[in-house]
Amino acid sequence: MFRVYLSGPDIFLPNSKDIDNNKKAICERYGMAGVSQLDMAGDRLFNGDAKMAGEIFDQCRELITNCDLLIANMSPFRGPSLEAGTALEMGLMLGLGKPVLGYSLDKEDYAARLMKLHDVFELPLNETSGDLQAPDGLVVENFGLSEGALVTGAMQAAKIPISEDFESAVRWGRRLLAD
Repeated sequence: MFRVYLSGPDIFLPNSKDIDNNKKAICERYGMAGVSQLDMAGDRLFNGDAKMAGEIFDQCRELITNCDLLIANMSPFRGPSLEAGTALEMGLMLGLGKPVLGYSLDKEDYAARLMKLHDVFELPLNETSGDLQAPDGLVVENFGLSEGALVTGAMQAAKIPISEDFESAVRWGRRLLAD
């Protein structure tokens, strides 16, 4: 049975165990076993000793290494882009030469989300130079993509689009692993 690492910020949500169980049930319907950070040994806390970061990373890397595919929840989290830990997990899996798929529940492109955020802080983006720029002059990627070019490019490498929901990503993953 193929093992699928379930990546994303869902672990921070109050109903994380329910979400995890639901995702694992969907994977099972497609003949795959879902694996997530919630499967790590011991009770996980979101505070404590700084050395826990290394332990969490090591356990997470081991889980990822033992999977055949990673499906990432790329929905924006605490900002206009995907969660940083999710991006790292995606990079780890790609570094192993294994496929990474993603989905986002936010249909808006990255530049539009960033524009809204800057408007809230009354620091609007501008296009006076021909590029979309923040008030500090830094250029904003504006490819009409749901994420930055590198993250989206990693998804495009698998020749599979960023899905609009988890189950669609699982179906793509099943097809990809079946080939």
